[in-house]
Amino acid sequence: METPGLRPERPAEPVASVARRDIWDAAERAATRARLRADLRRRETLGARQRSALDGLVHALKPDSMDRSYPERHLLAYDLGTALRPASAAIAVGEPSTASHLTWQVSGMGILVHTAMWGSVREAGQLWAAQRDAGVPRPCVVAWLGYHPPGPWGVLSGQSALRGGARLARHLDGWFDYRVRLAAGPAPAAGTGPDIGTATAPAGTAPAGTAPAGTAPAAGTGSAGVGPQAGTAPLPHTAVEAHSYGSVVAARALQILQRREPPRSLDALVVSGVVGLPRDLAEDPGKLGLREEQIYVALAETDYLSRLGRLLSRRPRWTRFTPLEVGADDSRGLAGVVGHNTSRHRPDSGPMHRGFGYRDVGTTSLHHIARATAGLPLD
Repeated sequence: METPGLRPERPAEPVASVARRDIWDAAERAATRARLRADLRRRETLGARQRSALDGLVHALKPDSMDRSYPERHLLAYDLGTALRPASAAIAVGEPSTASHLTWQVSGMGILVHTAMWGSVREAGQLWAAQRDAGVPRPCVVAWLGYHPPGPWGVLSGQSALRGGARLARHLDGWFDYRVRLAAGPAPAAGTGPDIGTATAPAGTAPAGTAPAGTAPAAGTGSAGVGPQAGTAPLPHTAVEAHSYGSVVAARALQILQRREPPRSLDALVVSGVVGLPRDLAEDPGKLGLREEQIYVALAETDYLSRLGRLLSRRPRWTRFTPLEVGADDSRGLAGVVGHNTSRHRPDSGPMHRGFGYRDVGTTSLHHIARATAGLPLD
């Protein structure tokens, strides 16, 4: 059952580098790359799960490991974990220091660095491309595997969400500070330097400070509660897109940010395959710091795992939100979502693996998620 109220992170858990809030600074990013190279040199001394995590990180960073139209990926933070504690990581698709829109992508049950890092970054790249197609000039999407996701039975508890929410809030807090510094003056050095994998920006990328015709008004001029703008540059539009148990993590993170002085809020929250909302938040959705038109929920009719998770955990439904259409849209040639997964389209793997997930390319779901996270009209 969901435990009401917030509890601090367990003191026994070490504060790893992935939990730092200054992951955006150029010096910190350079140190992270240097640490990754050092870990590669000692790879053979690591445990099997740590080696898998390290290999997953490197593979996700290589430009030729996925669609070459995706921009350079940047390792913001990582922790290879131990034999008992799984690895954590955050990888950005696109450059945060020049982003007009930054979206955090949070996954749910069983999505681990040592088994799903490449797939998570690919999903971030798919959202990046969908936002670009929608007219966003310089998107950046962060594949955030910064907490220890629960297994099937752990989903019924709120403990992982409390600890994960605290970590996500710490990174969001650091991002809010960083983007104010960006708006106040020249962008800090991106610190890309020599890396494990590099890629060139896709053709047609708009130069910094410009936007293609017909795009939305400047990002960051809305309700992202960080106080007055520090300079003439607009604050980057900031959103979180979370799936399944990740939606509970995101909700806890937003609750923590509302307890800051002054409170800090996102521009948009998009959740899919939700497994309910913690009871104390369901009774007062204002604790998330967002209005109904800033919260979007995508839920397929065939997503039975979402409903089962909510019922077994006894979490209330999400309320006061804008629903996202996820069914097939023949007029646009977009497919509908089948089941609970984020990515499941495998046309050559038999009937049990067919269908599309919430983040699959060519779906109504991804089309609307991209527009909602970017603050654009849904249609």
